[in-house]
Amino acid sequence: MNRRQATLFLTGVPVIDNIRERFNPAQAKLIAPHVTLIREDEVDDWKTLGDRARKLSLPEIALQFGDPRFENGLLYLPCVGGTAEFDGLRAALLDLPAAREHSPHITLIHPRNGTCPDGSFEAISASLESFEHVFPEIAFIEQRNGGVWQTLETFPLLKSR
Repeated sequence: MNRRQATLFLTGVPVIDNIRERFNPAQAKLIAPHVTLIREDEVDDWKTLGDRARKLSLPEIALQFGDPRFENGLLYLPCVGGTAEFDGLRAALLDLPAAREHSPHITLIHPRNGTCPDGSFEAISASLESFEHVFPEIAFIEQRNGGVWQTLETFPLLKSR
């Protein structure tokens, strides 16, 4: 089974890499820290989506992330700022007046292959501060048969700062 998605990769934030490698090494090996932009079930034609991404002059996107949350075995950093820009980017790429709601976040521990042992949430929370990250490009990625996600193509966003 193949899965595809459009993703914003987080780079240059070692504390996130360290948390994921320590508490969810299986997920860290499958995919780098990221914010999912468009899920596979939202796209019928990836070629058309790629053509649209190449033609649109979209600005890079800055997202602000808040304190970690732990819900149903998922430990994540919620996006607390920049969500309107995120929604606008999704709508432009999907060529819709408004895309379905999707709450941007960075997964630290995924319940599919990781756990948050007692005391870990507090330790992780203490090691993190709210931060902003600028995402300079969109990546189309694919996972084949549950393996490591591979980047198929990237689309640079226009510098806005």
